[in-house]
Amino acid sequence: MSVEFIKVGPEAAGIMAATRPLVWAETYRGIYSDEKIDGYNLAWYTARDRKRMLDPEQTFYLAMDGDRCVGYFHYGPPHIPPYKDFVLCLNSLYFLKAYKGQGLGRRVFAHLRKVCRERGLTKFFCQCNCHNLPAQGFYEKMGGILTVCDDGHADKGMDQLTYEFYLGEEK
Repeated sequence: MSVEFIKVGPEAAGIMAATRPLVWAETYRGIYSDEKIDGYNLAWYTARDRKRMLDPEQTFYLAMDGDRCVGYFHYGPPHIPPYKDFVLCLNSLYFLKAYKGQGLGRRVFAHLRKVCRERGLTKFFCQCNCHNLPAQGFYEKMGGILTVCDDGHADKGMDQLTYEFYLGEEK
């Protein structure tokens, strides 16, 4: 397996949007409603992703195994309301289950730390679903400090954790 991270723009919105329901089904089945996963609107998400990709402050990468997209990540200013004084957010990080545990996430975090150093930043943050236990374990291994737990919503998909990452606290 030789996965390459390819920086992409709006021309890749369809690829990213087509990969999302695959990772959602593996990651969020039982957390998100079946209707949200099974009723995934490819056209709507493609348009949303294309719009986000047009924002020059957002950076998108596809994880490609040959010609197959096996995941993606993107970072930039948060899509959520501002968080403290943080200016960089890992807005998404997803890999197909068969590609997890292969060091891809560590590569993403090494890349993000490099971006922070280049921009003169000392920290970034991300959020993940409170019920996504594998993601929580990964973020903690990457040095994440859990700072906010917003749970108890009727829709479990809205329950979120916030992790802060500081340069120099790599594990």
